[in-house]
Amino acid sequence: MGSSITTWENVSAYFTFADSPFILGLFSIGVAAIITGLIISIIRHENAAFDKI
Repeated sequence: MGSSITTWENVSAYFTFADSPFILGLFSIGVAAIITGLIISIIRHENAAFDKI
């Protein structure tokens, strides 16, 4: 992991992959997959719990 910042003076934020659209896209797809999986898991759990009642 390299840094294009040569000095840390007056740096308020540092984003590791902010200059890489491919990594940002990959990260976004991963986050969307995790959220979709979580929602599907919640729906299955709620349906199973409702069927038990």
